[in-house]
Amino acid sequence: MKIRRAKFTSRALALVTIGISAAALCLPPRADAGTQAARGHSAAFGNSLAGWQETWFRWSFGDLTVPSDANGNAVVGEGTVLLPTPSTPGDGTPGHVDVTLNNGQSFVLPLWALLGTSYTDGTPPDPFVADSVFQTLDISFTIDGVNVVSGANALNYYSKSTFDPAIPIFDFPPIDSVIWFQAIGITHAPLKPGIHTFALHAINTQAAFGGFFEYNNTWTVTVLP
Repeated sequence: MKIRRAKFTSRALALVTIGISAAALCLPPRADAGTQAARGHSAAFGNSLAGWQETWFRWSFGDLTVPSDANGNAVVGEGTVLLPTPSTPGDGTPGHVDVTLNNGQSFVLPLWALLGTSYTDGTPPDPFVADSVFQTLDISFTIDGVNVVSGANALNYYSKSTFDPAIPIFDFPPIDSVIWFQAIGITHAPLKPGIHTFALHAINTQAAFGGFFEYNNTWTVTVLP
């Protein structure tokens, strides 16, 4: 299984952003699957959104080993896929990923996230950023052309939590570990067989860690019969 490690956009600011954009989970023409994302304070597929987000981040940093299916996807429990994300720098450069899912597989997908870190050089650990950064996101996430997440409802898909234990980082001194996340993300019911299209545009309108991070990525996901 290939582990996708999140990228540090600025060691000096110790910011980790993960723009997770999806544009391309292609289904047949019907788009009603786009209404089946679970909200942040609900539980879906045996876990809360915050719990699923923590699992996704621990997996992405290699802190958690997850079995893979025949398509190479990381799968948790009874068939929930930790959907991979394009590797993009956060400057608006488009990214794309092709994914194949088995029929009946649900999935977890962070859309725009900030991660806080601790340090080995005496720098104080990063505090959580203001919730207003997420309240004012310019974000649009669609599945097969149907709007799922927008600025109007983004907080329905917002979660934040402290990693306990923290996720150790070994190759970015003076960063010691990832200690918390704040994220907009979804857990989603299985899509119908066929090709589906997801599209995400997301950028913060309030500075976070002194910067602005834009994602315009696409995915094409084929769901097998």
